[in-house]
Amino acid sequence: MTCAGGSAYAAWEAGHAGSSDRGSTETWVEDEEAVQLRRSVETQLFPSWHRITTDKMEANLAATFDAGNSFNSKLKDTLEGLLGANNERKAEIDALRGDHDQLKKDHDALENTTTRENDLRKNEVKSLEERTAKDNQSRITDIAKLDGKLDSENNARKEEIKALDGWAKGENDARKTEIANIKNFAETENDARKTAIANLDNFAKSENDGRKADIAALGARADAEAAARDGEDKALSERISKEVSDREAAVAEQQARGDSQNEERIGDIDALKTKMMQENAFLKSLSGKTLGVYFNAYRTKAYDGGGEENLTFQGTYCNVGGGLDTDTGIFTCPTGGTYMFQFHIATHDNKKALLSIRKNGEEIASIFDQNHKDNHKNSMAGQNIIMDVKRGDEIVVYAYTGTWLADFPMNHYTHWVGLLLKPSEEEIEALRKTSEEL
Repeated sequence: MTCAGGSAYAAWEAGHAGSSDRGSTETWVEDEEAVQLRRSVETQLFPSWHRITTDKMEANLAATFDAGNSFNSKLKDTLEGLLGANNERKAEIDALRGDHDQLKKDHDALENTTTRENDLRKNEVKSLEERTAKDNQSRITDIAKLDGKLDSENNARKEEIKALDGWAKGENDARKTEIANIKNFAETENDARKTAIANLDNFAKSENDGRKADIAALGARADAEAAARDGEDKALSERISKEVSDREAAVAEQQARGDSQNEERIGDIDALKTKMMQENAFLKSLSGKTLGVYFNAYRTKAYDGGGEENLTFQGTYCNVGGGLDTDTGIFTCPTGGTYMFQFHIATHDNKKALLSIRKNGEEIASIFDQNHKDNHKNSMAGQNIIMDVKRGDEIVVYAYTGTWLADFPMNHYTHWVGLLLKPSEEEIEALRKTSEEL
């Protein structure tokens, strides 16, 4: 029994060991012969209670194998999903990298264009700042000169007032001295009269009562003289008071004149400050506005000789101010001033060209070219003029009958150019009034 059981167990061990060599990643499944052999060995070697425990363990082991197989399948599906998602993300990253490279190229191009434009604006602003600084320095110099002139005039007025005040004080002191002298003289005279009266009184008393009448007459005479002296003193005092009042009135009048002149100077300075502020506002408005008006129009197809109409154009290289209408060929002047107009053409094969530059329907300048077969087939012709144009004037190129012009989509021989050289005084005055209103 023991030998048979031992042989069966050894056979089962050998089968189990062989099956375990299949690798850790494969699922081990017993075949039917192995199961029977294992059960025979267990029946011989282990009691019934041990077989029951072994069956439970096998069931648990089989459940664990099943769970492992299910986990491996799910893990495989998950890994395949992650690989697919990773490939999708990689494709999206490659697409984003291409978009990023294109955006970087666009950004570099935009940065170069913006840098050039910024440099141009910086140069224009620097030029305007230098011109404004020169104008401001001129204004500052003018104000300094005016301030120096005003200070000189004000100091002169102060010196005149000071001299007049000194003269008035001297006159007043002279009058006071005269009054003091007159007072001393009057007191001396009065004392003398008193002494004479006392002497006369003694003499009268020593003479007799008859002299009393003479003394009374003398007293009356003395009283009259005293009254006369009082009247003279009063008149002199009134005269002195009048002189002092006249001097004070003259001083007050001179002071009023000085104050009035100072107020006039202050008013002139305020007016000058106001004018300077208006000038600065005008300069600021000029710095914020461009007076440039210019255009350059061209044709892309030949003109077939219809004539008796305004020449039109198919495009422009520039049209600052928006004055040129290419569909009608009319340039409506947006800013009055002095303009330079240029017109260049190429004649058609053996054809003539007769055109004119017109202002408000009036011919200003003409272009004529008559080709001949014996000398040339095509030729270039042009016309340049400088003239004054008002706001709203219409300038056109007028083609006469029989005019033929050569132009092609890639070769633009016909050019119509206009350029504002200088704005008119009316335009500058309008800008000045606008700045003053602001």
